[in-house]
Order: sequence, then structure tokens, then C-alpha cells
Amino acid sequence: MKTLCFFGAWDPAYPRNRILREGARRAGFGVLEVRARGTRAFRRWPALAAEFVRAGRAADVMVVPEFRHKDVPLAALLRGRRPLVFDPLVSRWDTLVGDWKIHGQRSGQARWNRMLDRWSLGLADRVLCDTWAHGELFESLGVPRAKLRRVLVGAEDAFFEVGPPPADGPLRILYVGGFLPLHGTRTMIEAAAILESRGSALPPWVLQMVGRGIEFEDMKTLAAERALANVEFPGMLPYEDAPRVFEQAHVALGAFGAGEKTARVVPHKLYQGLASGRAVVTGDGPGVREVFTADRDLVLVPRANAEALAAALEALLLDAGRREALGAAGRSRALEVATPDAIGRSLAEALEGLAA
Repeated sequence: MKTLCFFGAWDPAYPRNRILREGARRAGFGVLEVRARGTRAFRRWPALAAEFVRAGRAADVMVVPEFRHKDVPLAALLRGRRPLVFDPLVSRWDTLVGDWKIHGQRSGQARWNRMLDRWSLGLADRVLCDTWAHGELFESLGVPRAKLRRVLVGAEDAFFEVGPPPADGPLRILYVGGFLPLHGTRTMIEAAAILESRGSALPPWVLQMVGRGIEFEDMKTLAAERALANVEFPGMLPYEDAPRVFEQAHVALGAFGAGEKTARVVPHKLYQGLASGRAVVTGDGPGVREVFTADRDLVLVPRANAEALAAALEALLLDAGRREALGAAGRSRALEVATPDAIGRSLAEALEGLAA
């Protein structure tokens, strides 16, 4: 079996590459890791090149993990006759311009990031996408369909080992994430306000919003302005504690942002919630429908619609049998497609036909 070199300034704690690396090992691949951190590509490239000479030359295939668009050109220079695989996970242009709105549509930064997308994607012999909906975006950036292969995000083993939720105490609705625009945390807060207005018509519940990020402070302020008593912000927790947090939850939330990016992705938190056997509610879109069936595996609601989210959550808070049925079906589907073993098999299929 071939040996893969995961190359670039990738974060070894990020779930996407953790699952890919573990899946690759289980599929029989050798895995080499070449990393060098640094905010500027020109500053880290010498260290990356030296580390590749030291630890990566035995590889048969170069793999550049998520978000490392700026490291693809160096990988292309160093690869020799090796095939080059890029797993971008996102488009920089789509993220920084379309989702985060850091740069204007016609700004120089927008043009630069779109060019970097095209350049990095074009240098790869094979491009991985987490959904075909995302793959269509990569096609619009110049990637031929024949170069694309879908490898789902999946979840790590620890989430599949999560036990049943607590039988006592309030029902817990869980969000875990980086408070990114695509997550639609404002929609969650507004839905919580609607639920609080129901008063004693609902059983005791709490919305726990775990993590920090771009919109964290704004959401804390919004919850305070609405005087929401049932919303908690525990802040950051170590990633290894995430399964424990899911174990305390009864319902898990996905992403509800209005942007096109939300419609394309199936975020880690959704796979983690399904793997944990929890009833999952997320925003509707073509990406999630590629993999999961609405009202069997999970509940889909219109994105950026607090009323629809509140209605879905109210129904689940009132119906333990429905929560249990969704949790069981969602975990069953996740066991089919989202374990590290399943991701490893999918990765092996994605690399078929690559030759040095």
C-alpha cells in the first residue's frame, strides 16, 4: 500500500485531517507528517522544505490538508513525480468574501483569494470535496469534474461511543463550534427567545453554546439584551472533552446561516451529533441531503429562520420518543458512512488511479 505525506502548515488537532489520517492508516496506507507553522508562507516554506527532505521523501503521494491553499505551490515544487492531492475543505474566496464578508466582492483581496483558489486547485492532480455541492463550487473555480472525489467529513470513534443522555435535569440543546457566520448562531439565540416565551408549556430546557469565535461576543450581548435565562455560554473546552459534552445533550444543532456556503457544507458538529446518537436539527441545503434523509436521520429546517427552528425544537422537547428515534436512525446512518474506517475506504477509492 502507498505512503501518504500530509504536507503543510496544517493543524494536527483539526478534526478533518485527524479523521483522514486515521482513516488512511486503517485503510492500510503509510502516513508521514510534514508540518511547519507560521503565518507567512514565505517564512515557513524553508522550514517545510527542510522537514520534507528529512521526513517526507519516502512518500508515494503528497496530500495538502484543509485550508492550506498557500502551501500547495511548494508541495508542487517538491513532489517530483509524486501525485499531488489537495483537500481544501473550503474556498478562501467563498469564506473570506462570501461568508465572513471581511473583503468586498470587488476588492483586491477578493480577486487575490479567488486567484489563489484557482491556482492551488489547478496544481493538484486530485481535489477532495466534502460534498458534491462543494465540488460544484470548485468546478466553478476551474477544477474539472474528473479531478474531484468526495470524501465525507465524518466523526472520530469517541463520538460513536457516547452513551444515552441524562434521564434527569433540564433537556439540553447543544451547539458546539467557532461562532462562524455560516453557523447561524443569531438564529439559535432568536429561536431560544421564542422558546422562552412558551414558558411552562415546555419542560425545563437549556441551550448550551460551547466555544468561542467571530460572533461569540455579539451573541452573548444579544442573549443579555433579550434577558434569556436558558442560554449558557461556557466558552472554550478542550477538543477531547467534546464527546462528554455531547453525552449531556438531548438535541444537537448544526448550521443555520443564510449564506450559500451553509447550504453546501455538512459541518463536523452535525456528524458528531449523529455519531453520538442525538436528535440533530440543522439548516436545509443540498449538501446535507446528499448524505442524510430528512425526518429519518435528522430534522431539516429553512436556514436563517428562527421561527422554524423554534418549532422544530419545541416538537423535540415535547416528544422523547421522537428524539430517541431520530438519534438511533442518525447514528445508524453515521455508522454506515462517517466512521474513520468508512472515511478511510472512501479516501482509498478517491486515490485510485493516481500513479507516480
